[in-house]
Amino acid sequence: MKIKIELISNQIIILKTGYNALLQALIYNNISDKLSEKLHDEGFLYEKRKFKLFTFSSILERGSFDKIKKEFKFPQSISFYISSPVDYILEDMARTFINANEVRLGNNKLFVSSVNVINTMLPRNNILKINAVTPIEMHSTFKKANGKNFTHYYSPFEEEFSILIRDNLIKKWSVYYKEEIESSFTIKPLFKNKNNEKIVYFGTGEKRTLVKGWKGYFNIESDNPKLLKFALDTGLGGRNSQGFGMIEVVR
Repeated sequence: MKIKIELISNQIIILKTGYNALLQALIYNNISDKLSEKLHDEGFLYEKRKFKLFTFSSILERGSFDKIKKEFKFPQSISFYISSPVDYILEDMARTFINANEVRLGNNKLFVSSVNVINTMLPRNNILKINAVTPIEMHSTFKKANGKNFTHYYSPFEEEFSILIRDNLIKKWSVYYKEEIESSFTIKPLFKNKNNEKIVYFGTGEKRTLVKGWKGYFNIESDNPKLLKFALDTGLGGRNSQGFGMIEVVR
């Protein structure tokens, strides 16, 4: 399931690069205290891994970018999606946003103009053409000889990309449904070059993190339509709760 949050301001909305961290903060600030604490501190545990089981899009409206100030200027009305397989998470968010008098996105004061619920239909086919609304990223962290960590971001042209995304998706399924699943899952890019690679900053200042991911069209395939629906709701790859891996079906 997805919800679309529409916000309006009395003036132009200005956000620095890496503003997805501000969207994440906006989401956490508009969840009930009990659920916010659970998601932030505990999440859904798989061994030593914590999954939040939600993702969100960037701002859907196009903004102009000031290269000198390194900031975006958006229109007075903006919107974004939040997606999750956990209905009570989205219900809690929708209720809190609706009841909010005003919200803050960075230094911008905004008002909630609407909250719309979008249900995800169970796919009828085993292969879906999807669009990566936000970059899909998959990475592994290794140690160098000097003891420092090195992060390798996988490309869709590497075999490990599809394998690791399936493993990640199966773990999310297991923590949510409390059951193991042996279903197949593959993801293949429908592009042939590296122009679809996106380098994104999450956060600003000393807390800024550089993340590499991939946008564009992909085919995803599974022998289990329920797993495809779960992928559409929970997102693909890593860092979903930082706004990565949101996907949609291309009609």
